[in-house]
Amino acid sequence: MKKALLGTIIFALGLIGYSSLAQERSVDGLVVTGHNKTAIIATERLKRGWYDGAYHFSPAVRAGDYLFLSGVAVSIRNTETPINRQAYKDLVRSGFSRLQTVLKAAGTDMNSIVKITSFHVFDSPLLAVDKRDQVLVMAEVKGEFMEEPHAAWTAVGTTALLPDAGVVEIDIVAYAPLGK
Repeated sequence: MKKALLGTIIFALGLIGYSSLAQERSVDGLVVTGHNKTAIIATERLKRGWYDGAYHFSPAVRAGDYLFLSGVAVSIRNTETPINRQAYKDLVRSGFSRLQTVLKAAGTDMNSIVKITSFHVFDSPLLAVDKRDQVLVMAEVKGEFMEEPHAAWTAVGTTALLPDAGVVEIDIVAYAPLGK
């Protein structure tokens, strides 16, 4: 009798656990929650293009107190001549603005960034900016968007990005404790 009762209790607890797992995924506008993480999709455009689009990825995912932002690619379009340092800086600035929009949707700001990884097509025929200046431009633009202390940063050279006109991609991790 005791074994049967204990088995029934364990089975019932299992069903409760299964039930909560089955209901864990929820969609609330531009936020999708499930499996111990929350996808943060800052705009309807990002939802259509990234999350629901062909590539099926989140602009950002919260896991506990950390935010992981998908890389933002900076691309050069409609030019027959390589762009100069100032035009490159303007493009990098637009990439940081897009990251800022996603962080704002997650309830935080650029100063919560703890790690930046940038991927550079240093030998791109679309750029009239050498490797050193590309990295310096990133540092200058970072300084426009973020206060000290500086985030950790790794700059990586690569041969190509998606899209084909991509010249740099910026990937970040932010620490943004819930409830603060």
